[in-house]
Amino acid sequence: LCVRCLALTEAVNNKDRLRYPMIRKKEDRGKDAWERISWDEAYNLIEEKLNYYKENFGAESVMFWKGTGRDIATYLSRFAWSFGSPNLTSGINGIACYAPRVFGCTATSGSFWVGDYSQQFADRYDNPNWKMPGLIVVWGNNPLISNSDGLYGHWVVDCMKRGSKLMVIDPKCTWLAAKAELWLQIRPGTDAALAMSMANVMIEEGIYDQEFVDCWCYGFEEYAERVAPYTAEKTSGITWVPEEDIRRAARLFAQSEGTVLQWGVAVDQTTEALPACQALSSLVMITGNLDNPGGMI
Repeated sequence: LCVRCLALTEAVNNKDRLRYPMIRKKEDRGKDAWERISWDEAYNLIEEKLNYYKENFGAESVMFWKGTGRDIATYLSRFAWSFGSPNLTSGINGIACYAPRVFGCTATSGSFWVGDYSQQFADRYDNPNWKMPGLIVVWGNNPLISNSDGLYGHWVVDCMKRGSKLMVIDPKCTWLAAKAELWLQIRPGTDAALAMSMANVMIEEGIYDQEFVDCWCYGFEEYAERVAPYTAEKTSGITWVPEEDIRRAARLFAQSEGTVLQWGVAVDQTTEALPACQALSSLVMITGNLDNPGGMI
């Protein structure tokens, strides 16, 4: 379990934890000179300050910051937009844990995408508008153990029972890896190279979604040139994944009826985290699995 979770009780029950609104005078900045005020005083002060900046400098002068999201994300978004400010951002510090995936996707496609596991339908798998993923690619993640970011591991198993194939990229043979159509036992830290090589195979064999790329993808020629050196033969030496398995993985990813990329912190924690996440998300893009039932939504 994440050490932050293990330490949570110490944080919640710490004798120094703030339990009430506190205020400090301007002249006391830098000093431990806080005074307790009531909740009504705190709310009034917040309202006064926000409206002051809105009236004098415009709503755009206020920026709304959040962490990785979780329960507060939607409420802060609504707060920012109802206030009139488009400046909603995430204040995660450093390149670690979730941020590379979110910003890697957002920088290249404008949004962060999740797999279509029927989470958007009240009647789940019975909804006629739900399409079963043809392939679920579990990359650097073990959803049966770590149910991160709203993904419940049983969804993967539920889809497998309904016919979804599974590809697992993980140094360790997890339970899912043992049930997979293809398991790539990757050398830790070489995820970007593997993604680039898979893209090279797709382009080389013409199995990427050419219509989607022509309509929606910019810079494809430069991208194809960038991945060209990552042949399956060369990348096999970098990743320790057999050359034929790299080719097979690329074909499975590109030719399945809807492919879900279920990735995790293992990619976020590599030294090349952000470009690695861009490389992985680019596989989703060139195969037309964006906003695609049974793909990424």
